Amino acid sequence: MSKSTESISKSVEISTKNPLLFVPALAPLVIHLLFLILAYVVFPIRTIGFGWPEIIHEVLIPNPWLIWGGYFIASIVGFIASCMIVNMANDIINQRPANLNKSLNLVMSRLGNLIVAAIIAAICSITIILIPVALFLAAITIIEGTDAVESTKEAFNFVIKNLGEVILFVIIVVVLSIVFSFVFGFIPVIGAYLGSIIQWLVNVIFTVAAVKFYLTLKQAPPPPPPPPPPL
Repeated sequence: MSKSTESISKSVEISTKNPLLFVPALAPLVIHLLFLILAYVVFPIRTIGFGWPEIIHEVLIPNPWLIWGGYFIASIVGFIASCMIVNMANDIINQRPANLNKSLNLVMSRLGNLIVAAIIAAICSITIILIPVALFLAAITIIEGTDAVESTKEAFNFVIKNLGEVILFVIIVVVLSIVFSFVFGFIPVIGAYLGSIIQWLVNVIFTVAAVKFYLTLKQAPPPPPPPPPPL
């Protein structure tokens, strides 16, 4: 079994044995759903519609400001939650107890560095070819305790040193994400909402997998030197 598939399978085991890992992911999910309720039910916008039998009539549409505002706030909280999950997974893998308050305090104390790392990761993602670097950048920043610049160098070194395994890991994560989105997209009415919930939970497993993958390859012994040429 490759390190990629092993890390993902182990991450499922780690996540199911430590349900506390899913708690941070609930915060952005609740915020997102709350803003959708506000946009669709509590504060919809009244506007003019055209149809039959009345040519002109009043209709209610979801409030776009609340929808986009909810996405924005949930994204910020989701970023913090993802960083907390990295720290908690790192503790669990290294046989230390996971602690929500400890992880939150650590993330908030290093938020400036993490934001810079997230910006660098976003720029790397735009180039497509540097997506593997972007995937591990924030995790390395948290695990190694380095600043964004040093973490970027470490991420490049890690990806270059383990290029084959990293590419396989990224492909598996992307394919599984697409499959989940495709499957739940066909469920009538609740498909999109159920898909969002499942995706949030699956992202926890993928985050744990990235931590496990990084720590496994980082701690792997170097390959033995080639044998000397025959005399």
